[in-house]
Amino acid sequence: MGFFDELADGFRQFTNGVDQNLLATGILARAEILSLTMSGTTISILNAPVERTCTFRLRVMKDDQQPYEASVTQRVQEIVIPQLQAPGVVVAVRVDPANAANIAIDLLSEPPVVRLPESSGPGSAKDILATGTPVTVVLVANQPIGLTNHEGHPVHALTLTVATGVPEPYQVQVGNAIPPSALPLVYPGSKLHAKLGSDPNSIVVDWAAGAAS
Repeated sequence: MGFFDELADGFRQFTNGVDQNLLATGILARAEILSLTMSGTTISILNAPVERTCTFRLRVMKDDQQPYEASVTQRVQEIVIPQLQAPGVVVAVRVDPANAANIAIDLLSEPPVVRLPESSGPGSAKDILATGTPVTVVLVANQPIGLTNHEGHPVHALTLTVATGVPEPYQVQVGNAIPPSALPLVYPGSKLHAKLGSDPNSIVVDWAAGAAS
């Protein structure tokens, strides 16, 4: 690294600019913005759009690993801040392979689809399907959320009405993986077999059981 490169790198770090080396070499991951706090510091270099230093609290997701929370302080263009403040916004990030807490938000890349680790303990989908209480549910809506299970099946946010097997019907939103064989069952109004775990939100659709009558 030459003198001017070192000077530019020092200026970038001092002003909370993006670590270009981390953007180039970091592991691409997915992160949900949990909160965004704006500072009073802004900068505009050579008439470029104004950037403001912000602190982000992120829920970071990498292939085959449990999500974790991390904080990042970084400059972003003021014009994009309202979009980043919306609930549930997901962004691409670059994670230092040697330090999972060293993260840069990568607004030029699409958030990757992330594969979740296999889980088989109490409260897991596998456990609920094996030991849960049988119920029937009605699919109200579904949406992919950029995740797959360990088998590569896409995870969807399912809005369900729990119709039978409970004292009173109620509506819930859960994340369930959908195998390819179950896709014909995924439409609004579809009545499905499911299992209920230890609390009202622990619902896992039993896709192998097919449609409920």
